[in-house]
Amino acid sequence: MRTITGAVILLAGVGGLGWWATTHQAGLIEGKIAASAKALDVVPVHNVDVQVSGRDITLTGTVDGPAEAETLLAAYNSIPGLREVRADWTVLPQIAPFDMGARWQDGAFVAEGHVPSDAVRAQLQETLGAGAAALALGAGAPEGWGDAALTGLHATRLLQEGELRIEGRQLTLTGIASTPEAGAAIEAALVKLPQGYQQKLTLDYLDDGTPPEYSVVFDANTGLRIDGKLPAGLTVEQLAGALNFVAHTGDARTGLLGTADGHTDRIAPFAEWLPEFEHLTLTRKGDELAVTGMVGAGVDAELVSAALTEALGQPVSMMVSTAKPADGSLRTNAATGAKETARAGYWLPFVSFTATPEKCAAHMNEALSRSPITFVTGEARLDAKAVRVVNEMASVAALCVTEGALRAEIGGHTDSVGDAAANRALSEARATAVRAALIARGVLTDHLVARGFGETDPIETNDTEEGRAANRRTTVTWSPFVDGVNE
Repeated sequence: MRTITGAVILLAGVGGLGWWATTHQAGLIEGKIAASAKALDVVPVHNVDVQVSGRDITLTGTVDGPAEAETLLAAYNSIPGLREVRADWTVLPQIAPFDMGARWQDGAFVAEGHVPSDAVRAQLQETLGAGAAALALGAGAPEGWGDAALTGLHATRLLQEGELRIEGRQLTLTGIASTPEAGAAIEAALVKLPQGYQQKLTLDYLDDGTPPEYSVVFDANTGLRIDGKLPAGLTVEQLAGALNFVAHTGDARTGLLGTADGHTDRIAPFAEWLPEFEHLTLTRKGDELAVTGMVGAGVDAELVSAALTEALGQPVSMMVSTAKPADGSLRTNAATGAKETARAGYWLPFVSFTATPEKCAAHMNEALSRSPITFVTGEARLDAKAVRVVNEMASVAALCVTEGALRAEIGGHTDSVGDAAANRALSEARATAVRAALIARGVLTDHLVARGFGETDPIETNDTEEGRAANRRTTVTWSPFVDGVNE
């Protein structure tokens, strides 16, 4: 019995000693493996966690591509006493070329592509903002890529809008800069790219840096056209509005240089005179306004030039159009919106009615009451704007004498200021001037007679300025035409 008990105790002692020896030895081996793993001369790009269990190693985390995975596995497998390396990590895809794109618009970035690490992503996020979250981790970024990306993004933010592309060591930036000066600042920013990186910069400009220069062109047939570069703050709508236009054509654009002050005021005096023009070009360069114009047939170019010279404070010279539109041609005058027909080389308002004496009188009186004929003071010379009502009178008279077989007596009247005989002579000269203007516009000569009444037929008192102005007038009286009678 004692012998059996002793044997059991001996066996237990030997077993315990063996277990202790095994456990102690395993711990020593694990420690050596852990120490060897820590001493390896390999530094992964991303965080790789190393867990040692006995003679086995488990690797977790993120690895920068297949090449780094192979390097790390070879290093850990070289540890003495190691039995197995288990790689439970994520291997990033190899991106070739390593790429990223960022679109800058409306003060924000939209990004796509790749970023080499979360640390670089955090750096870029300060510039990209929320757009950095869209970048996927990838392997293959060349050395200095993070600094290159930051440099490119900082340059991109100097644009009004644009797009940055980075492919490998090639950086391409395209977009719209405000001025050439802004473009120079962008070029200076890209000089800071890390060594070995190349850049390609393609820019358009909101303003090319040249002084504002533009033209405003009016044509009675086609309307208003505005071309060129406007100063900062000035719009084509403002220029068109100064001439009482809404519709316009042209390629004018507003730049970033100069000031809008005074531009619309400078051209506004032309608005009231546009009905007299067939063609007008206003060219603004710096502070200079160049004017070239051609007034319509029958317009007194000298008087129009004088009026505009006084309004602008600079000499203005006009020519009279020599173009002769074919009789019966039709157009809509761009300045007045009125339908016009050509007669004897003049553009006259289009009229259509049955030519009875009553209707002829009504149409003629309406024209004269809406816009009485005016003359240069003390002369029989038609005033600069009298051409408008004379043209309308010619349209009515031409219809009434041809289709209505009527005769028109044109009467001239004055106020009572001055000598009566002189007033009668002036009134007859003025009536004769109106008759001549109607004849020039194609109204039959023998259907028109001019008569001066002087101060003998007032319609208002001559004791007030208003009354005297009313008495200074032109009248038209209709009667049946009798061939050979012109009295």
